[in-house]
Amino acid sequence: MRHKALVWILRPGPDGGPEVLLLERPSKRGGGEHPVTGKADPGETPLACAGREALEETGLRGELRALDVVHRYRGAKSIFEEHAFAMTVGSRAEPRLSSEHVAFRWATPEQARAALGWKAHRDALDAALSLWGKR
Repeated sequence: MRHKALVWILRPGPDGGPEVLLLERPSKRGGGEHPVTGKADPGETPLACAGREALEETGLRGELRALDVVHRYRGAKSIFEEHAFAMTVGSRAEPRLSSEHVAFRWATPEQARAALGWKAHRDALDAALSLWGKR
């Protein structure tokens, strides 16, 4: 089984509520808007993977919190176990995208939920948003 990390990046919005970072994948990688995701290197913990992937894909660092949401699925070559995290960044934080994405936007929670096609991503987003008030 291979481990992966999923990271929802949140920042304070103008009204004090959270804004959610959505990353757009190019069509050759399936398209759509997603959180940060990535595979763990051999021996790397899901937490370490989450921090590394967030930095590689967005250039952002922040407080990472485990969401206790784990999703297992079968890929083309392996079974994956994806661990979900939330990262909080400052209100003026802006990503520097890697070549894995073609665009980004900061969305309201409602806009983010509406953009997601995968239940596992929605479940992890809901868990991340539930932590927002507990910061």
